[in-house]
Amino acid sequence: MTSRLHITPETRAAFAALFRLSWPVVMSRLGIMLMSLLDTIVVGQTSTAELGFLMQAQSLYWVFGLTCMGLLMGVQVKTAHFIGSGDEHRVGAVFQRGLGYALTLGLGFMTLLLLIGPPFLRATVQPEIAQGSHLPLILFAASMPVFLCGAVASQFLEALGRTRDVLIATLLANALNIVLLFVLVPGHAHIFGVSFHGAMGAATATLIARTAQAIGMLLYVIWLPAARPYGLKDKQPDDHAAAVEQRHIGYATGAAYFIEVAAFGGMTVFAGHIGEDAAASWAILLNFASVVFMVPMGLSAGCSVLVGRAFGAGDREGLARTGRVSFISAGAFMMLVVVSVLLFSGVLTRFYTHDQQLIPVVQEGLLLSCLFFIPDGLQVVAAQALRARKDILAPTVIHYVSYGAIMLPLGFLFSLTFGLGVPGLVLAIAVASLISGVFQTGRFLWLDKRRAPI
Repeated sequence: MTSRLHITPETRAAFAALFRLSWPVVMSRLGIMLMSLLDTIVVGQTSTAELGFLMQAQSLYWVFGLTCMGLLMGVQVKTAHFIGSGDEHRVGAVFQRGLGYALTLGLGFMTLLLLIGPPFLRATVQPEIAQGSHLPLILFAASMPVFLCGAVASQFLEALGRTRDVLIATLLANALNIVLLFVLVPGHAHIFGVSFHGAMGAATATLIARTAQAIGMLLYVIWLPAARPYGLKDKQPDDHAAAVEQRHIGYATGAAYFIEVAAFGGMTVFAGHIGEDAAASWAILLNFASVVFMVPMGLSAGCSVLVGRAFGAGDREGLARTGRVSFISAGAFMMLVVVSVLLFSGVLTRFYTHDQQLIPVVQEGLLLSCLFFIPDGLQVVAAQALRARKDILAPTVIHYVSYGAIMLPLGFLFSLTFGLGVPGLVLAIAVASLISGVFQTGRFLWLDKRRAPI
């Protein structure tokens, strides 16, 4: 393996291409989570109870939201494939199908979330938490259709290599969100007799900001001069084979995203079952981990585009090189996160909360989280690299085993049965991430070693 990682001109070019594509994606992914981060910080400084309400609503929303983003991943992968293979005339149909899927999924899952969300909360968490989470959940659900249409625009631009455009749109949306948070969360706004404060105010700010971002990005893509050759506004011929592949990539990715985010949603339910302090502590830990996770998530997007283009062009060596460069980059960043947390866990904890009851639990959880940061970063990059080379089933199976069959039962066992509380939840994540990281990365390297056909 040492020879494969020798810093040749091709390897340096691979690092440069990955970073050129990925850093704006990383920043835009961080921007997506920045909304949740700012929501958590502003609401957490206002009220511990309101923070618990917000977290419960967000956890249910993201089960559906991230699953749908996975279902739409075929837009990015197939666009990259066609650009790599020189079939640009097939790209417009990919985008149009993606928008149709986004609207269908958005409306369907919005309705489903509104129907099953409130009863689910009433059945699984303490009554006061369920009641406080109800209205924020409705607002999050209402944002689903436009959010998914915006996701299609983002994936399309990333596949074209225009990752900075996505970053700019995300930064503008966050600027709007910040302004709205400081107006709404403290309760300065009353509309139709309703006080938009706390969790309700944060959900309203997110709804408005995401809607503005999605509409702006769609208009930008449609009128983008560089996209005119693809005929995005023209009637596209039927392309049954590409449509089937696009859906299959989405099914596999959506299924993997679903089990992972649903399992983490289940862990949030366990925290809510323990009590308000546990729910608030878990909210902080999950938010921090999610923000950190956006960096390897962004690297996985850049990796997916480059691997997809290499796959489309039949470039076996370029495909393998991009995978290894991506794994090294993700591992190095997550190692930096581990060192930072070990050195500054106290500072990070007080950045989130000044509640003396929460501080020791949050700090302990941050330190324990160092056990899963590196394998978690590797597994998300490796899984996306596998999908980009049309190895669809394996990463999905690995996700289901690691996060569904192992993490969720262990979380219940450690946190509730053994009484470890929030630290027990973190230990369960560490076990699952280690399993997923080893098998996802190992699968990619094994396919290269056996010279799997392209």
